[in-house]
Formats: sequence, C-alpha cells, structure tokens
Amino acid sequence: MSQKTGERFLSGGIDGVIVGAPVETMLLSQRVIIVIGAGGVGKTTSSVALAIHAARLGRRVALLSIDPAKRLAAALGIELGHELRPVMFPESAGIKGVLHAAMLDQKAVFDGMVRKHAPSPHIADRILRDPLYVAASTNLSGPLEYMALARLQELAESPDWDLIVLDTPPDTHALDFLARPNVLSGFVENKVMSRLLKPIVMAGRLGFGKVAALSEKILGGVTSVTGFGALKSFGEFILLMQEVIEGFHRSGERVLNILHQESTSFVLVAVPHKSAARAAEALRTELRSMGYELDGAVFNRCLPRPVREDLDRIPADELVILRARAKAEDQIMARLSKDIQESQRSKGVWELRVDDQTTDIHTMAGILSFSELYASGR
Repeated sequence: MSQKTGERFLSGGIDGVIVGAPVETMLLSQRVIIVIGAGGVGKTTSSVALAIHAARLGRRVALLSIDPAKRLAAALGIELGHELRPVMFPESAGIKGVLHAAMLDQKAVFDGMVRKHAPSPHIADRILRDPLYVAASTNLSGPLEYMALARLQELAESPDWDLIVLDTPPDTHALDFLARPNVLSGFVENKVMSRLLKPIVMAGRLGFGKVAALSEKILGGVTSVTGFGALKSFGEFILLMQEVIEGFHRSGERVLNILHQESTSFVLVAVPHKSAARAAEALRTELRSMGYELDGAVFNRCLPRPVREDLDRIPADELVILRARAKAEDQIMARLSKDIQESQRSKGVWELRVDDQTTDIHTMAGILSFSELYASGR
C-alpha cells in the first residue's frame, strides 16, 4: 500500500517500522511546506530541521519563521530579519543546496504590499507617510497571519526557490493564517468601499462645506465632535488605499490557489502528552474544516528508543516511571495517529517519531544532528 492510499510510516514507534523515505519524498517533490502545531511542541525547530534536510538534498530553500527563538537564530549563525539571509554550513555538513531564512516583519510586509499595489510610487509614498497608515500598519491587531501569507505568496512566485518552509504562529493563532487570504474580500465585494467613498466623491462635486452641513444632519452631531477634518482625512486615506486594498484581495486569491495545490504540504508537530495531543486533534479538525489535509505528522520529544530497548536493564526504581511513560506515549500516539489517519479523505499521512534530545540543539552541530533524524526516520 502506498503513502497516498493510506500506509502509515512510523519511526521506531507504534508499528516499529523505521522509514525515512516519505519525509525525503515530500522535501524533494513539494513547493511549499506549512508546519503547524500548538505552542511549545518544537514546531520551529522541526521547521528548521526540515529546511536543513531539504538543503542537504540539494534544494534551494527559503525558511520563513514567525517567531524564532533567539538561541535558534544564533545556532544558524544569522541575525534574523525581514530579508532572507543565507545560512552558512560547515563543509562536513554535506549541504548540496542552499538555505536562506527570514523572520516575518509585519510592517515591512505591509509596506511592501503598498508599494506593490499602489498605482504610482508617489501615491505609495503618500500612503506610507499617512498617520492613519502608520498607526494601522504598526498596531492593527490580527494582520500578522495575513502578512505571513503575503510573504509566502511572494516567495512561492519567485523562481529563486525550489521549496518554501513556513513556520506558523503558535497556540490559538496556529491556523488563523489560513482563514485570512480573503480577509478583505468582503470589504471589496460587499460594496463597503463604495459606501465609504460616496461622501468623499460628493465632496469633490459639491464642496466639503456643503457635505459637512449634510453630514451634520445625517450623523446627528458626530462631525461636530470628531471634526469634519478628521472625516475628510479618513476619506482621503480610503481613496488612496482603494487600489492597494483591491491588490491585497487579488493577492489573497493567488495565495488560496497556492495553498490548495498538490505541491503544498501540511505537517503537524505534536508531543506525546495528553494536553498537547488534544491541541493537535483540535488543529487537525480545524484544518480539515477549512478544506486542507495533512501530509505528515511529527511526534516530537518521545522517550528515546535506546531507553525503550534497555528497559529490562534499568534499575527497578527508575523502571516503573520509564515504563509508565512509554505506555502513556504509545497510547497517546496511537489515539492521535488513529484520529489523523481516519480523518483523511484521500490520502494517508506519514508519521515520524523523534526522540527527546539529550544534547543542546541550539548550536550549529546540534541543529544539524537534529535535522539528520528527519533523514533517518529515527
């Protein structure tokens, strides 16, 4: 039975099968890999490990992280910023391709979208200097996930990269980014824009004085409190932003297309703890409700396989605890694995068990060693 028809691939886990090939097949064949998971499960580290292994296989990889740990950035030897920076590896690492990494900068992405979609550089400069824009692009709540997809679209449409690995936001925001590609569609399609613009267009025809008097009657004193100058400023800002917002909408449509392509994979990272498994099940359910399916699942921080194999030689006072942990992990992963496999509509999911690490992975040697686990399937 093939991966697509439901075979399970587990590393030293419930089935005792050790297979690394499905991970490599994904890394070699896909254009976009989106790594999801609750906070604190090693999602960012797994994203880095996948990206490094893809580069080891010869691919040109762009890694976009939402919130990387400073120690992890230091391990990669770069100062993460909005622009992609090359990660330099020792020759002994056997890296045949290249890896560039960047951290999402909300305002930088926002500014770039304005410059891209504004009708002229002059209008783009006016928007970027507008106090309303400065406040919105810096402090507006919720657009981080949309900005992640805007950056993803930019990278996915570039011929410079064979593979883009996206490390998603943690916890409750883990899948918000998937719901936001068309966040502005209602704003454009439901004619909200035209209703907002109508008073400003009238002002151009009748003069702002007459519109101010009319607005005073319609709004019942609101303009006397806020001042029509503020209303006018807002209207002028909306006029400037009209084409930019429509450009955001077009960008969202292209991102949706990218997300639903066969060349895009979703990988779930979880740990074998009850609360984390429940969070993983909730993420899987939410993902499916949005029309997406998993391609892979990583069970991180598992009881090391050598320890499992040596349970008969471990002192009795330690044995009870370790056996209880091993049994609990197996039960949790079996349940989560069953939930994942039975939820799939059209394909099976490869599953990888990764041992809990006893060495510091926040060094170049450590992260390289960790990435090799994804190659060996152990």
